[in-house]
Amino acid sequence: MTAAAMPGPAQGSRRLPDWDINGLDSERREVAEQVTAGRGRLPTPYRVWLASPGLAKRMHPLGQFLSGMTSLSRAEAEIAILSAARQWGGQYVLAVHAREAAAAGLAADVIAALTRGGPVEPADPRQRAVADMMAALAADQVPPSPVFDAAVGVLGHEGVAEILALAGYFTAVTLAMKMYGVAPPGDASRPLKKTTPPSLRSERRNVELTGLWSWETPWTPSAGMRHKH
Repeated sequence: MTAAAMPGPAQGSRRLPDWDINGLDSERREVAEQVTAGRGRLPTPYRVWLASPGLAKRMHPLGQFLSGMTSLSRAEAEIAILSAARQWGGQYVLAVHAREAAAAGLAADVIAALTRGGPVEPADPRQRAVADMMAALAADQVPPSPVFDAAVGVLGHEGVAEILALAGYFTAVTLAMKMYGVAPPGDASRPLKKTTPPSLRSERRNVELTGLWSWETPWTPSAGMRHKH
């Protein structure tokens, strides 16, 4: 491994590799250039994933697709992300994506329920289908027919597939942030109360899953690697 890892805290973590651009091998440099194009920085999860350049190279296009090329609205996507993050106790992802969800127009009470626990009852039928689908998946059982039928009915199989991919992708992000001890930004570092998902019932239930695409721990590339938006 030719890339040099320099010690140093990032969002309160000394575990994250601090990649030295001058020490990156050609494969990692290629991936870093792809990821930083249009950003000027390497998002925090990629500081973990770059250790496996083949992984990072494949996560990048998936993340691009999930961040705005799906059939889902931003609010619908944020419900899936926050649900996945809650399931894994991902404080960093919850803190960042609570803000993203608010910016996407998700109701404050829904955001509070997703991040702190409680019944998740969006008024919008598509949002409610996402919430119920994620809650059912968190219950460690096959989602019952009413939940499945409602999700397919309003989201279509396309939307259901995209929700599942979002949950998986942001679970990977959440676990990376937890494993490497990345603290939530700002005053959002207060530990979240972990709740046990209630058994699934026909009425609305608590969503407890997790998931980030506004990763703010910067990594500045060399001048030759900067790209304009």
